[in-house]
Amino acid sequence: MDRQSFQHFPVVELQSQGQHSTHRKRKPVQSGGKIMQCQCYENNERQDTSMLPSNQFADKINTEQKTRMSRRKHQFLAVVIMIAIVMIAFVSGCGSNEPEVIIYTSVDQPFAEPVFKAFTDKTGIKVRPVFDTEAAKTVGLANRLRAESAAPRADVFWSSEFSHTIRLAAEGIFAPYRPAHAEDIPAHFRDAQDLWTGSGQRARVLIINKNSLPEEVWPKTLDELLDEKWQPEQITVARPLFGTTNTQASAMFAREGEEGLRRFFETLKQRKAAFVDGNATTRDRVVAGTSFVGLTDSDDAIVAIKRGDPVAMIFPDQGESQAGTLLIPNTAALVKNGPSSTQAKAFLDFITSAEGELLLTRLGEGFFPIRKDLATQLEWLPANGVKELQISLPQVAGAIASTSAILSEMFLQ
Repeated sequence: MDRQSFQHFPVVELQSQGQHSTHRKRKPVQSGGKIMQCQCYENNERQDTSMLPSNQFADKINTEQKTRMSRRKHQFLAVVIMIAIVMIAFVSGCGSNEPEVIIYTSVDQPFAEPVFKAFTDKTGIKVRPVFDTEAAKTVGLANRLRAESAAPRADVFWSSEFSHTIRLAAEGIFAPYRPAHAEDIPAHFRDAQDLWTGSGQRARVLIINKNSLPEEVWPKTLDELLDEKWQPEQITVARPLFGTTNTQASAMFAREGEEGLRRFFETLKQRKAAFVDGNATTRDRVVAGTSFVGLTDSDDAIVAIKRGDPVAMIFPDQGESQAGTLLIPNTAALVKNGPSSTQAKAFLDFITSAEGELLLTRLGEGFFPIRKDLATQLEWLPANGVKELQISLPQVAGAIASTSAILSEMFLQ
């Protein structure tokens, strides 16, 4: 439609009562078979759209409406985001007021968690634990502490053995701290510079299937595992690359050198002993009768005995002229520059106390206290105690690197 056509729209003049204002209203007019849109103007305010065809005028209105809706939507989203930020800050602020301690531990989770709960109930300090894996055991956590040494995340290292703790202490990973009850603990179960403290211990023992072997032929020493009488897989041992079997191998190296270490494990291989992934698997093979004898930890053996499995536990080398049984204490240490040293020290006080030792003993079947006066309360320990292998714990820890290199050659190549 051309400009001249617009001039033929009728105009209606409206007079408002009490006001002299003119409202001009355009009516739709049929033109060429099409209905043209009208425009209303009030108070002589006129938009500059009189010359727009109807479709462009509608597009302009739609665009303005979309712009207003988009602006409102953005304003609403901005408000929602601000509320979310405030709520997150509030929640984070509340959580940061709760005291907590981060503990890296290789103590088995079913035993460790009740200890953490008891500590939290007693002190109000929340524990955030990081556990190991059965395959890597303490090695994985030790390497993690090394990797994080420039910016530590852990406050405490609570280990189910001593060798890696001692090595980490020598590397400067820990800070000195003497727990409140450390004087009750024998000197050889704590560091001379207070970099670690022992609490609770296990023994390296033999587990025997009573249905497979009569008592008169039960082995009483480690050397008896090398006897020619054993058939393939009648003896089971965890692979000595990790865990307490690696610790025991290091003790052999420290006492007898490379020759003694090789003699023991190469003979076991010649006898076709079964080498498995861990101490629990060793126990389970003996329980099932797949193997007759296994070398494992006292906690694994006691679990089987208490659930009624047909097995017995022997503390090896207890004779008068024999070396004694290797005892493996748990160890706890304060991580240098950890985020929560005050809470960490509170946990160290707790876990190394007589209360902590007794708690772990009750929860962890096969653990027994380092404090000898507390150990007499356990019916499964020999009445006259356990003859301990006389060896320096730092000496064992110092042998790990050489031991592991030899065993890797034997078992991985």
